[in-house]
Amino acid sequence: MLKMPRLGETMDEGKVVGWLIQPGDAFKRGDPIIEIETDKTIAEFPALGDGTLHDIIAVVGDTVEVGQPLARIDIGIGPDWTAEDGDMSAEEPDVPAQVTLAGMVEIDLDMPRLGETMDEGRVAKWLKAPGDRFARGEAIIEIETDKTIAEFPALMDGTLVSILRGDGEMVAVGQPIARIAISASDALDVKTAEAEAPTKPYSAPHVQTEIRDRAAATDGPVRATPVVRRLARLHGVDLQTVSGTGRRARVEKVDVLAVLSGTPQTNGKALDDVLFADLPRGRMAYLDTGNSAGRTVLLLHGFAGDRTTWAAVASGLKRAGHRVLIPDLPGHGLTQIAASAAADLSADLAAFLQRVAPTGSFDIVAHSLGCVAAVDFAVMIPDRVASLTLLAPAGLGPEIDGDFVRGMAQATVAAEVSHLLRRLSVNPVQLSDGALTALAADLAKGRLAALASAIAGPSGQKVDSLSKLEKLAASVGTRVIFGLEDRIIPWRHVTSVSPRVAIHLLSRSGHMPQWDQPKDVLDILLSERA
Repeated sequence: MLKMPRLGETMDEGKVVGWLIQPGDAFKRGDPIIEIETDKTIAEFPALGDGTLHDIIAVVGDTVEVGQPLARIDIGIGPDWTAEDGDMSAEEPDVPAQVTLAGMVEIDLDMPRLGETMDEGRVAKWLKAPGDRFARGEAIIEIETDKTIAEFPALMDGTLVSILRGDGEMVAVGQPIARIAISASDALDVKTAEAEAPTKPYSAPHVQTEIRDRAAATDGPVRATPVVRRLARLHGVDLQTVSGTGRRARVEKVDVLAVLSGTPQTNGKALDDVLFADLPRGRMAYLDTGNSAGRTVLLLHGFAGDRTTWAAVASGLKRAGHRVLIPDLPGHGLTQIAASAAADLSADLAAFLQRVAPTGSFDIVAHSLGCVAAVDFAVMIPDRVASLTLLAPAGLGPEIDGDFVRGMAQATVAAEVSHLLRRLSVNPVQLSDGALTALAADLAKGRLAALASAIAGPSGQKVDSLSKLEKLAASVGTRVIFGLEDRIIPWRHVTSVSPRVAIHLLSRSGHMPQWDQPKDVLDILLSERA
């Protein structure tokens, strides 16, 4: 049984990011077999012995506690290298008496690659001293990368002969850090692997080629670092649509910035698969993703947003088996319908749903000004609304950052937009110069000017959803999510809502909880209905 390894001293659980082999595939000791995401990094975990993957227990996206099963593997008649803490199976055959020091050979132990972006690592701490013996799977060194500190296990039995690089030293991947003594047969395996893959440990080019081909053929998991994933999440970029230029087609930060700036990618897909619904007032752009037979969720963005602001939430709902509909509201994105008042935002939703989801109930999740549209729409067809979730909703009180609203409606240059976006999120919003320029050019068209004047004035908000929300809460499960660091709309507006409404306050979020705490928001959405 292959179990979730401990990749760092503080790791209690890990998320399966991708399987690098498939059931039935054979692997050699040192081959990367799975990608695991911790709270600090994404790392490939190598096989500590030869074997064959029998079947997968933890699928991509599953979070598994350290020591719990990941997969069933066949290790043949050899020693059980999957035993916890590096212990070997009791059935391990005794070492033949003739295998003595004379049967051992010395080789270099090189700095391993613990993550996709790792080019060098710092020796944090040696866990063995010269002369100490180690068993396969036993941790022998702690290595610090730019993302985490992780223990590195021995890939075979042996003895640490000498330390070449001491604690605190920075070493390039593939450079020697110690001399170890291992059996001649193990050394032969190492030499054979080096002959087949002369670049760096764990590279296994022939395996990687098969993996890349398989991923391309099956639309497999995207390879990206936590930094890149966060950047994509903040700006609504679906990493499945980005062509990676990094090692083994890994998506790099520059690839995401290229998408945001509008730079064409020669090998990528379109930014998203935008559909259009021809409605009486014009064409509405939207995304329709997920399981078409699953429960339908309608996501409505806020002022100056569009369908892409929901990327992280939409991805999570899709993984949970839901169908997700995300329209660009009138006056926004690619929708070709104007909006000069808050009522215009909901005016086309009935026709839109009649076109794309004419029957059955659905959940509505809305953000900011989109919450006003959500409430107005839900009041019209309460029997079809299974639940209503409002994130940082407008319409519950008078206060609002009017300068932000007017600024976004009147912005003409990138610098203005950059300053305004900093108000949205606790985490910094990173957009390339090209992306900021493109956004500023779109805002400079003035499509939001009339709407901005209609929703915010000198005295504050010009929209009020409180009475409608109270009516809805009597028959529709309703909840409100607010970030305690919201700089656009005060979270204290929740004190005015009906006691029937469930309230969730997120301590590490600003006006965009779906950006700042996407996992928490998704957990709320997937919990029992309010």
